[in-house]
Order: sequence, then structure tokens, then C-alpha cells
Amino acid sequence: MPAAGHHRGHGTLLLALLFAGCAPAPQPVEPAAQPPTAAVGEQREHTGLPPLAALAEGWNTISPGGDTQCLYGTPYGFFARPDDPRKLLISFPGGGACWSGLTCTDEPVGRMDDNPKTVRQEDNPDGTAGIFAESNPENPFLGFTKIHVGYCTGDMHIGDATRPNDGPVGDGIVRTSDSLHFNGYDNAMTVLSWVFDNFDAPETVVVVGATSGSYGTPFYTSLIADHYTDAAVRHVGDGNGALFIGENLRPLHEAWNTIEVLGRHEGFRDMDPETFSFEDVTIAAARRHPEITFTQIVTAHDMVFSEMIEYLGADEPILTYVDAGQRYVKDQVDNYRTFLAGGEKHLISLGYFDSIPQRGNRNRGLPAIYDRFYSYQVDGRRYRDWIADLVAGRPLEDVRCSDCDAMQYFSP
Repeated sequence: MPAAGHHRGHGTLLLALLFAGCAPAPQPVEPAAQPPTAAVGEQREHTGLPPLAALAEGWNTISPGGDTQCLYGTPYGFFARPDDPRKLLISFPGGGACWSGLTCTDEPVGRMDDNPKTVRQEDNPDGTAGIFAESNPENPFLGFTKIHVGYCTGDMHIGDATRPNDGPVGDGIVRTSDSLHFNGYDNAMTVLSWVFDNFDAPETVVVVGATSGSYGTPFYTSLIADHYTDAAVRHVGDGNGALFIGENLRPLHEAWNTIEVLGRHEGFRDMDPETFSFEDVTIAAARRHPEITFTQIVTAHDMVFSEMIEYLGADEPILTYVDAGQRYVKDQVDNYRTFLAGGEKHLISLGYFDSIPQRGNRNRGLPAIYDRFYSYQVDGRRYRDWIADLVAGRPLEDVRCSDCDAMQYFSP
């Protein structure tokens, strides 16, 4: 998980009353509207659910307690960076998915390392880039209050089930819990309840998901739009695709109790467990909120998703499933747009970096290390600009690589 930031303070307008001769004193001038300042506290780490005014400037760590917990029953946490309360960015990070004792075990036996089984201080988005780059004037999210939803349950934020931990032991593997707590739904809803309690009427709310954190974001975007009926709500699904693999998906949503979780909310009660796909979540959200453009961003040969579907028993190239999933959604809703980039990199938005060797002019003016969010493009259409258009509510078109074998990079 990434991010960065220094709080942008808001100065106070000073007024001077001028008098000339015997002329009557002029009427006081109303100060220009300024974004309200939310943070006044000094403490950056909080237990329980603090009021917004208690948060310090910069990134705060919040450990809410209550019904929240991580996969092995350890404490849950999320992160918040207060700024303009009229503009909210709510990000759902990923970190992998697991659905059994075996798959939740550390690699190489299982699929997971210690993330997402805990929320760590290093998961705090302070100090990275992408959509969190507070010092980059091109960042379309400058000035936004940012909430980063912790991820430590392996269930894509859409699980509510406790299962036995039957993972392997021995060979250096220690079973730290007899149970697996797929608690992503309660964790996420706790964060959203805190948001709803502290932000009365935001004008813009952008929901961003990344990789495994992205699959539940159409659902949560819908819930947020249900609550903030007057806000402009946007959706960025970075990695929200590539798992349109039919029956191979069943072990995940059955372990997490996802169909029942979705069915608790209006608009999501007709999910068929026999045919369920994550694309069905996007379709349901898009039908409930036709005013919102739902998005999918993915690379054509994403190496992480390729490994994931192979593990689940799907044996076609990843682009086959990406294309099939996109067609499935587009055949049923109109408010869905996709950005398909070339190459095999995984994720774009959350401050991920690439490196180009310095070899004479082969860099074509690009630095040796650069941020994917600001550098990726497809046939001249820059990813950063596509997201900026989405946030601003401008019309958005599908973008698809013409040569999908390699990434294309923007050079100013």
C-alpha cells in the first residue's frame, strides 16, 4: 500500500478598513470562501473512532476496535488524512486473496505473506506517490481528504464469515489462529460509518480500488451514493477485472459468504450463487446508480492476475478473461468504461514505480524511476488525464491498447 502527503494549510484572509477624509466608512467586505480546515488535533494514532476534529494534520492511524478484526483475529486499522471535507477520496487497497487454511498460509506453501493478514504501520499511505502524491501539481486529488481502508482479511473487503483454519503446520510455519476471520465487510462498513458520521455533505466522493481491493468497490460506491444523494460520486477500479472465470471462482465467494453479504443491501439481492462473477457486482451497482460511471483499469497481460487464475484452474491467457468480462458488463449497462493498457505490470494508481535503465538515448527523455500513475499512456491517451476527466465528470471513452505487448510511457 502506498501514499504521500504534507497537509496544505488554509490561510486566513485579513481585512483592512480604510477611511478617507470625511467619507463614510465602507461596508465590511465578506472574506473569500475558503475550504474549511478539518484537522486541529495533535495526536496521529487513535484508538476507537475519533471525531474528525481530533485528527492531526497529515496521515492518522485509526484502530477502531468493536466488531473489526483481521484474518487471524488481530486488531484492525485504517488511515485518514484530513483536508477539504467537501472532497473525499476513499481508497480500498489490495494485497492478495485467500479462502482456506491452505491458501491463507504464508508462501511458498500457501498464497499469502504477512500482508493482508495484519494492518501494519508500513501500510500507512504516508510518503508514497500515485494518487497520494501531495507534492505533484498534476495530482487530480490535491486537497482531497483521504481515507485509506485497511486490508487484512484476504476477502476483497466483501467477506463476513468465520472458517476453521486447516492450514498446514510444520516446516517453519506457525498456526497463529484456529479460525479464519473473513471480516472485510464489517471492517469496511465501520470505516464508512465513521466517514458518514464526520462528513455531512461532501460535494465529491471518489472511490478507488486497487487489485484485490477493487472487486468490492462498485458495491461500496453504490452504498456511498445511497448515503450522499447530492454528491458527485466517482469510481476508479484499478484491477477490477481479469477474474471472469466461471465455476473456478466459486471457492472464494462461498468461503467469504459474499452472496449473503451483498444481499443485505438494496440492488444486490438477486445474485445467483450458481453463476456469480464479480462483474455481476459492477452490473448491479451500475443499474442502481446510472448517473455514476463505473470503471475497470487493467493491463493486457497482468502477471499477478495471470498467476491467480492459473492457481484457480483457469488455463487461457489473461486477456481472454479480461475481454470476456468487459463484453459481459457492456452488454448489460451503458455506464461502464475501461482502460486497457499494454504490458504485464500490475496496478497503476497507488504509487507504483517502474525503472528504465539509463542507456544513452534509450530512455527517450524519461527518468530512470517514475510513477506509473503519471507516466502510463495508451496511444497518446495518458492514464492520469483519463482519471482527471473522470473526477471532473467529463465524458469518458474506452481506451484499449493497439499494441498490447508492451507498456507505453508518457514523456513531457
